[in-house]
Amino acid sequence: MPSRVHGKTLAGTIFRAVLAFSLAVVLVILIGAAATFFVLFENQAESRLSTEAESAAAVLEAAEDPVAVARVQFPGAIRYTYIAPDGTVLADTEADADALDNHADRPEVLDAMETGDAVVSRYSETLQSDTIYAAVSLSDGSVVRLSEQRDSLFSFARWFALPGISMLIVVVALTYFVSVALTKRIMKPVDALNFREPLKNEIYAEMTPLLERIDAQQTQLKQQNVELARAENLRRDFSANVSHEMKTPLQVISGYAELMMNDMVQPADRQKFSALIYEEAQAMRSLINDVLTISRLDEVGINGERLERIDLLALSRIVSERLASFAESNGVTIEVKGSPSYIMSAGTLAEEMIYNLVENGIRYNHPGGSVVVDVSSGAHGVDMRVSDTGRGVPDEYKDKIFERFFRLEKSRSKATGGTGLGLAIVKHAVQFHGGMISVESEMGKGTTFVLKFPSAPTLVKHHSEAE
Repeated sequence: MPSRVHGKTLAGTIFRAVLAFSLAVVLVILIGAAATFFVLFENQAESRLSTEAESAAAVLEAAEDPVAVARVQFPGAIRYTYIAPDGTVLADTEADADALDNHADRPEVLDAMETGDAVVSRYSETLQSDTIYAAVSLSDGSVVRLSEQRDSLFSFARWFALPGISMLIVVVALTYFVSVALTKRIMKPVDALNFREPLKNEIYAEMTPLLERIDAQQTQLKQQNVELARAENLRRDFSANVSHEMKTPLQVISGYAELMMNDMVQPADRQKFSALIYEEAQAMRSLINDVLTISRLDEVGINGERLERIDLLALSRIVSERLASFAESNGVTIEVKGSPSYIMSAGTLAEEMIYNLVENGIRYNHPGGSVVVDVSSGAHGVDMRVSDTGRGVPDEYKDKIFERFFRLEKSRSKATGGTGLGLAIVKHAVQFHGGMISVESEMGKGTTFVLKFPSAPTLVKHHSEAE
């Protein structure tokens, strides 16, 4: 069963993000509301207490015995304290005046004596709670003080706990449904995406880089599939051509050998038949060698072989000496000229490249013809020209001659011993060396193969970077 990718869901991600934001907003609103109402409530309480303090002061100012009036005139939830000019507590509605400390140092009393009235919020040691004090100074210097216990901000905020919890529950529920709805809406165009043609979708702009990447990958995959199909076709054609090319010499060898085995050949013809068998065997050997070489080149170059610095001019002279007898038998001369020119090569690859070009020039030449190898080097790299005086190559076949088993004249190519792989090997070898090959030809006058390579230092740098 195919594995499935597990990860965060879009609905869950939206839910968590929206919930976190919503909770933060709700908490800020609740805290802000509690603080605002607390401040307003405190201000109202201070204003009310200050007004009642003014009223109490007016009553005491008009009384003949203010102490007696203070003791009996102000019952209720608000505490009244009447204080003498020296700070002595004369009367208190909630405590024994004689048991109370001197109040001359109380902030609200000091402020009232200095300014006439004062409102102060502070912690009361007597009542052990936060308390608001409103004090008013009388004409004789005494002070009447009213006090009322108040809840702290934390205690006041507890009144918001129940509505706050209810609001949070509603927020969580709404967030869940909103996240589900948003996910469906967001995913609707995503689910309808056509991945066969990614760039034709009408989708969010944020998804454009992803779709472009998918399109690029699909294009690359299509190209790779085309290359794989092409490679498979080449392999199939190559196998079929190899089988076909080997079938004829094997039939010839088998037929002549059978005749000789059954003593059906005259003694005078045995040497002729043996020579024919030898020639066909040599043709098969050449074909096998070329097949092995081109197969080796197909394996992404010459893997595992060390690059060496070689002189194409010196190597061309060695190759011409090897082919001297073959050229002489065909009535063709070979000339090598130029200057020492160095490239980097692996094994015998460069030698096989030159050998195939020179041999090709001899094989498809005419008696009295010539093959000239010209090697030179410069700032642009190394140039090599291999020219012959053969029949030439028609313009429409200048690219085809590098294809495997392609022959301009099949009957003549087989008669001269060509395998049809020589120029394919040359092209592969040139490409491995980082070079280019082109053909210059004029019918009836000959053909020139032009090879261009990077010089040795440039090629060394190229390979080191590739590795």
